[in-house]
Amino acid sequence: MGLNHTLNIGSEALKTSRQGVDTASHNISNAQVEGYSRQRVNAKARHPLERNGLIIGNGVYVENISRAHDNMIEKQLVATNQEASMSSARHETLSVLETVFSPELSANISDEIGNFFNSMQDLANFPEELTARTAAKQSAQNLAASFRRTDNDLRRNQGDFNDKIIQEAQEINDICSAIGTLNIRIKESEIYPGAEANDLRDQQEKLLRDLSGKIEISHYEDGNGMLFIRGPNQVTLVDRGNSAKVFTKNNPERGNMADIVVSDWEGGSERNITDAIHAGALSSYLEARDRSVPVLMEKTNALAYGLMQSVNAAHRMGYGLKEFSETTGRDFFAPLSDPSQAAAQIQLSAAVSETTDAISCASSPNAPGDNVVLNSLLSLKDTKLLDGGNATFTEFYSNLIGQLGVEASRAEHVKDADDILMGDLKARREAVSGVSLDEEAMEIMKWQASFTAASKVITTIDEMYETVLSLKR
Repeated sequence: MGLNHTLNIGSEALKTSRQGVDTASHNISNAQVEGYSRQRVNAKARHPLERNGLIIGNGVYVENISRAHDNMIEKQLVATNQEASMSSARHETLSVLETVFSPELSANISDEIGNFFNSMQDLANFPEELTARTAAKQSAQNLAASFRRTDNDLRRNQGDFNDKIIQEAQEINDICSAIGTLNIRIKESEIYPGAEANDLRDQQEKLLRDLSGKIEISHYEDGNGMLFIRGPNQVTLVDRGNSAKVFTKNNPERGNMADIVVSDWEGGSERNITDAIHAGALSSYLEARDRSVPVLMEKTNALAYGLMQSVNAAHRMGYGLKEFSETTGRDFFAPLSDPSQAAAQIQLSAAVSETTDAISCASSPNAPGDNVVLNSLLSLKDTKLLDGGNATFTEFYSNLIGQLGVEASRAEHVKDADDILMGDLKARREAVSGVSLDEEAMEIMKWQASFTAASKVITTIDEMYETVLSLKR
């Protein structure tokens, strides 16, 4: 006991105060860093000393530096983020597909069907006029081009969704690898009692939230703070310091589109989890690529094929002009062997494409003013030929885009609801873990005052030492 003891108390107080200022400064510098949790210095009184029947204080020390953190909120964020990311990606993909069928497009299928039948009506009024025949031919070409454009846009979007799936798989692989690395670093950093790897844990939790936004996961933490993460079908993604390899493989059965494959860290068995993914953004991209786009393509092909077949059937009954005035059986559109390629391959027949004289109007040979066949063709416009005899061409197309619009609207409502939930959870996390610059400024002032007082203790002990030494002189 003596002046040395008091000097040590002052020295520890200086160290504690300096650590408090450092921690407050660290909080301020990371205030805008996503996922950062506010940290606090937990100071604790040292065990007192007993001398001559007296209990004497022994100063202070930093027990640990903890972070403001709520495990329950973090778990809710991970779970809710899976659904919120899925609904957001679902809304994104449907919004993209909606633009393909947008009524604002100047050459959408519905308008071109109307233009086609209008031009046929004009031709029926003047079956011998070259101008009317040219207009009918041009409107048919525009209709075919509209189908091909729509099919091409759908295929391009499907390819874009596939590219997005490949990108997501790569990002999932990188995140799993980073979490495995962090597991090791956290274990090494917390090897000493009281040590808390606060910044590393913040990074770990942010990566976990990012991962949950991409694919459905379940996770738990062992006694050493190391995460175990499982994905769809309980496939292991992270096991302590080990992380699985997530990659894609082209599947011929999906038109060489990418499947999601997981192999263990030793490069052993591979598991295809594509059909088991039901949450996260990846599930929505898979749904858009493998279900939404194929359904739209199927319906577009059905419309194109139904239109071609019915128009050809009516057109084959008629006669044209000049060298075609005595022959019949001609198709208006080029025949197809594969109905599933109708929208992509629809085009005028070779004869009609070469000359407008091949357009059949008359029901009998050498009757240039006859329009009976055209009237029969025009009746197709209002005939319910599609959807099992329940819809006209225009109604079928309207139902197609109507269902797409309903799905997009529903997806938007779900997205908005999930955004509200995520916003509420983020606000709750911010209230617990967020950094307040005003609070940190007050913390710095508090620790500065403590530092000043501790410095005064040391200068006082120094003066006392001088006094004692001067007694000898």
